[in-house]
Amino acid sequence: MREAIEQIARSAGAMLLDAVEQGITVHEKDGIGNFVTDCDEAVQRFLQRELKAVWPEAAFVGEEDGKDACRSQGACFIVDPIDGTTNFIRSLGSSVVSIGLVENGVPKIGVVYNPFSGELFSAERGRGAALNGSPIHVSGRPLKNALVSFGMTSYQRDLTVRMFRTLQALFEHCEDFRSFGSAALDICRVAAGRLDAYLELRLHPWDYAGASCILLEAGGRITTAEGGTLPFDATASVLAANGACYEEALAICLNNADNA
Repeated sequence: MREAIEQIARSAGAMLLDAVEQGITVHEKDGIGNFVTDCDEAVQRFLQRELKAVWPEAAFVGEEDGKDACRSQGACFIVDPIDGTTNFIRSLGSSVVSIGLVENGVPKIGVVYNPFSGELFSAERGRGAALNGSPIHVSGRPLKNALVSFGMTSYQRDLTVRMFRTLQALFEHCEDFRSFGSAALDICRVAAGRLDAYLELRLHPWDYAGASCILLEAGGRITTAEGGTLPFDATASVLAANGACYEEALAICLNNADNA
């Protein structure tokens, strides 16, 4: 099944490349800097059709449905047709198709594909994680040597003060920051040892369902920024890291959670 999902992701990625060639139609959603394109919607329809053909009994949740409706029991595909839509609109080459298969609340398969770089990250529970077929693993860098990435969605301004406070505290303990605009891709970069930690204070399950499986299979840790288990039926904060810097990063997040 993993191989079938990988092929579906590649086909969906080709749709992104075609859309860039033909021109992108952009629509605004609620909030500042919150966009959707015709390509997002077309890719989601394609993913729903193809994934349901792979496992007809599995539920399907996609970003463009606008509902965190993954059931706690049984199997569920959770997809983001384009994670990094603003990057996609601006031709930054850092956008992915993200597919996660969750069964009884546990991530079982994850596939994240960036058609602009040709990089396909994938994992299956108990079978390790790979990048274009080659095994990947998290780094062993402690926080003092860590390159930390973060997401700061502009339409979630209620989290601005807490996020900047937390980032300032993290910056005093890490090597440097990056921000690339795709949560799924950045979590995969942690899995591959390119980054050492990733933080965002509010994400939807489609942002992390696929990447969480990949990170876990690459030896990393991923929880809420409060240290809890990630839900697949509601929004949540996300802290993803290698094992060497997770605990210290979590302590900083906890210390800055509610100290406005």
